[in-house]
Amino acid sequence: MREYTAGQTYLFEVTHIGEFNERKYIYLSDGVKDTYRVTPYDFQLEWEPYNLPKMLNCYVNSVNELGLPNLAQVRSEVLAHNYTEEGTEYAFKLVAKRADPNTSKLYYELHDAFGLTHRYYPKPEEVVREVSDIFSLVYVGIANLEHNKSYLKLAPVEIIPVPTLSLPIINSDEEELYLGSEGESLEFKSTIIYPAGSIESDIDQQMMIICKTIAGFMNKSGGVLYIGVNDAGRVSGISQDFYHLNSSKIVSHNYSQNKDGYELKIRDSVKYLLGNTANANIQISFLTHENHSYCKIVINEVLKPIFLNQTKIYQRAGNMTQLLKGDEIAWLIEERYRKRIWQEGAQIKVSKPESIDEVVDEVIAETVKPEVLAATDKDLLFPIVKTDSQDERIWYWMSFYQDGSWSFDKKASKAADKIYEVPIPTSLKKERLMMAYNNGCVNVVIPYDQINPEGRNGRKLRKTGHRYSNGWNTASEIMSMFCVDRKDLLVFKSQKTDGAEWVKIHNVSAISVHGTLHLEGNVLINSKLEATLTSIQPLALHNFHFISSLVLKDHQRSASLGFRRKDKSLDKVYHVLDQLIPSSAQSSD
Repeated sequence: MREYTAGQTYLFEVTHIGEFNERKYIYLSDGVKDTYRVTPYDFQLEWEPYNLPKMLNCYVNSVNELGLPNLAQVRSEVLAHNYTEEGTEYAFKLVAKRADPNTSKLYYELHDAFGLTHRYYPKPEEVVREVSDIFSLVYVGIANLEHNKSYLKLAPVEIIPVPTLSLPIINSDEEELYLGSEGESLEFKSTIIYPAGSIESDIDQQMMIICKTIAGFMNKSGGVLYIGVNDAGRVSGISQDFYHLNSSKIVSHNYSQNKDGYELKIRDSVKYLLGNTANANIQISFLTHENHSYCKIVINEVLKPIFLNQTKIYQRAGNMTQLLKGDEIAWLIEERYRKRIWQEGAQIKVSKPESIDEVVDEVIAETVKPEVLAATDKDLLFPIVKTDSQDERIWYWMSFYQDGSWSFDKKASKAADKIYEVPIPTSLKKERLMMAYNNGCVNVVIPYDQINPEGRNGRKLRKTGHRYSNGWNTASEIMSMFCVDRKDLLVFKSQKTDGAEWVKIHNVSAISVHGTLHLEGNVLINSKLEATLTSIQPLALHNFHFISSLVLKDHQRSASLGFRRKDKSLDKVYHVLDQLIPSSAQSSD
């Protein structure tokens, strides 16, 4: 066992999250043989295997007589993991008002959606807050202090200057739908089938997450939940969900693969996980935008606590759903009780209990009732989404050479000066050939028009094996070439001069087609944004609902680099993208 010194930081290997004496811990290894554990925060309890860190820095609070350390996570690193963008607003809940023992100044004890506690000293000109208020503050940095006492530097929203933004020009004929942005009364979910960060369907886990959100709204002031809408408020649709409504591993009910079955599945899950009262306080409807159907759930405030799975209470906090603990639960129960009794116009006759403990016992006895649901251990078979399989029969091979010429043939070229070659499947001969260059430009042509060009007397097949001039833009350097369907998507990855990685996705149809091979093409990564294109890769359209948060509007082709890879709010979307297109994959393969 290595020796530990109080007040020092040590690096440990993370092995797993496990339970000990009915409490969960992060289990650690010193890399030799000894194992340790450290208390996790709320957000870490929801870690999946893919985002479990391999290593973790821990601070030694003390060392016992056996030389064993009492560990705590390094607070500055925990803060930096969750608070990534300076100048961004975050929601906090006021849980107590206290006086600083050293200065006697008033400070607020705050909880955030990650399970962290913070101290904030309000400015004299700020609005006076009360306990249980949820409000936003601006994150302006982290103060790194000794003895693991680092803290967030926060500022009130009203004194932060709002930067002037240059908004993109939107074509007047382009229909826009603005559903708002996520907040205390609004939430977006893309699906009821796929948990965030996964391309594997798991309707049981995702419905648990959906019900957690519904419970959070009911335990606050109500709200609206849209399903089939991504985090940016863009409609991605729910049609993919219909095929998997019967994929549950615990429910044997057979649901129709349509909107009626969709609503019934949601209501059955709400009844099972939240209870009949919750089910009676939601209204479900279906809307359509740009041929995509999506679901709207209006959620009422409920004047008694709504428990998830009979054990946990969640409450909406800003744009997050927060797990309540300890006295927060007692506070919520008391608040619900008082509001229920004294609400203006309420006609409820209830004898006043002697203590809040009686209120808690009364509400829990009324709310937490076991329910029995038919289950099956047998995995249910469900239809797979069918997509048009691409005809892999090669129509022609298009080859490109160092001097800028090109040729096509039934077989791949063996020429020594060949620098790039693209197989053209028969199914894609009238689709799109993407010619990407390292200067951020992409030229798009139709292979059929190049091999069978239009002449005075109609189309005429060029000669196979013959080299033709003007095959590519020799003023730049070829990065990638491939064929893709016009209905599919293109994933662009770029890197700025400061090293930051960016990702965006465009519809293939948004990029204009040219008639000549050697043109520079469309600017997709603008050099004026101080970034260079690192890769461009195709993605089938049926994956749209997984990554719709990264898909830009057609008019944003060169005006935006998209989204920063280190943006934690999109971490699960990036994980899905990495599964669909592994980062090690080369688009030229």
